[in-house]
Amino acid sequence: MVSAGPGRAKLQLLSYETLSQYFQAHEDEVVEIEILPPAIEPLGGILMQDGLNLGVPKKTLALAYVEARHRFFEGMHDSKLASSALQATKVMLLFDPEHLTAANFRKGWLGALEAEFKSYNPAVYHKALRQELCFLNSILTSPLHRQSKSPTLWYHRLWLLDLLASVELEKASEDQKATFWRAELTAVCKSGEQHPKNYYAWQYARRLMPKIVSPETNDEFARHVKDWCCRHPSDISGWSFLLSLLPRLHPVSKRQGLVRDILSYAINLRLEHESLWVFIRTILAQETLLGGRTEFDETLQNYNDDLGNAKKASAVSERVPRTLNWINTYREAIAVPKN
Repeated sequence: MVSAGPGRAKLQLLSYETLSQYFQAHEDEVVEIEILPPAIEPLGGILMQDGLNLGVPKKTLALAYVEARHRFFEGMHDSKLASSALQATKVMLLFDPEHLTAANFRKGWLGALEAEFKSYNPAVYHKALRQELCFLNSILTSPLHRQSKSPTLWYHRLWLLDLLASVELEKASEDQKATFWRAELTAVCKSGEQHPKNYYAWQYARRLMPKIVSPETNDEFARHVKDWCCRHPSDISGWSFLLSLLPRLHPVSKRQGLVRDILSYAINLRLEHESLWVFIRTILAQETLLGGRTEFDETLQNYNDDLGNAKKASAVSERVPRTLNWINTYREAIAVPKN
């Protein structure tokens, strides 16, 4: 690598220190980070800060990453420089969310804290877990196209979640547990808005479900996700998660009520989105709704007849008969997703 000149080296150091100091000042808060377009130049040329909102020019982030990487590899095997290496990983993961070595270093640091503090000073360990969650939320829910769908960071969050749950949920009330899980779903939904069809975010949501034992939380999740999907009808990842969530609702009338709302929504607004109709055809072909499917078949058939009588053809007038044909063809072959 060609060595940087004095001016570039100074800018590299300034970029890293400014970004690192911002992370340190807000380590207990979730911030929103955005990569600034070239046309927007911050005063001073480094960062644009407004409370919990941070704008970072791509050039600044790249320079900060070079300095962070140097500090990280310099300190990762030196206990005297471990804290410097740890701080550097934040900048590294912001720039390169798939940097496994940096993510694993943070895991190792939290593991060491658990061994040292969990027994006799759990507050220190708990605070570190919460700060790590704030850091992950800041990256995963910010308008960062690549970072918000990072498999490395979502797996890191899942690993962290188990540690947090063991600390916070052991003696928690039902309301506290519901608040805990609600925050996780909120993060998934926000990340899904930042990066549409965010497979890794919704896959994370799927991995949450076996950990949740409260029927009330399952009901709340289903309603929340249904509303989210109706606001984003083209997002197949959200609809797919809702499909996997419906079998967890009991009694079956709750499932039927949600599907009835979705079908009415699609019909009343004459929506054409393929992802929405894939959800409808799949749920009506499955046994998830049991005997309630007859009602939906009739509603869909009546809608198809109305579309056929209309003088003006549209995309939805093709979508609905195809949906009915698909249901009739594959109804017996579709298995119900397991809880």
